[in-house]
Amino acid sequence: MLRIMKSILFLSNSGSGQRYAAKILPALCFLVLVIVGGADKSRAAERTITWAESLMADAEASRDLNLPIVVFVTQQGCQYCAALRRQVLYPMIRAGELSDKAIIREVSLDAGFTLEDFSGMEVSGRQFANHYAAVVTPTLLFLDAGGTQIAEKMVGISNIEFYGFYLLKSLESARTRLKKIP
Repeated sequence: MLRIMKSILFLSNSGSGQRYAAKILPALCFLVLVIVGGADKSRAAERTITWAESLMADAEASRDLNLPIVVFVTQQGCQYCAALRRQVLYPMIRAGELSDKAIIREVSLDAGFTLEDFSGMEVSGRQFANHYAAVVTPTLLFLDAGGTQIAEKMVGISNIEFYGFYLLKSLESARTRLKKIP
């Protein structure tokens, strides 16, 4: 793109090139702005997992919709968390594979992150994760509206190519167990 713009500017030094550059340069500038603006929007739209703020509110939604709560335990600088988001979770969410199967929330182990747990108490993300022995990131917890683990947690990433398959299997197990809870 930059090469094309430079060649247009080079042509603009000649008489006929100036008319051509005057016609094409504004269109190229517009195209660059659209591309750059679209990249910013796609980055903003990519944040499709909500931070856990009130698990009590999520528990109410879980009961109403009869859906498990999946808690994605992360921390800043975790390359595996970023890979899981980018290669598995975001594509599955965008494709609609998870929207009707679970309430998905993210909890950070980093200092300063707090949330309201299932009992209504404000706790740090690390305290919350420690309660479930989720000390390795990434970890996915599968919980019911009471905060009870209803499927085996997924710890780390052994094989990213099959992670989505195992995630759907764990969700299926959690949903089956959830249906058995009165």
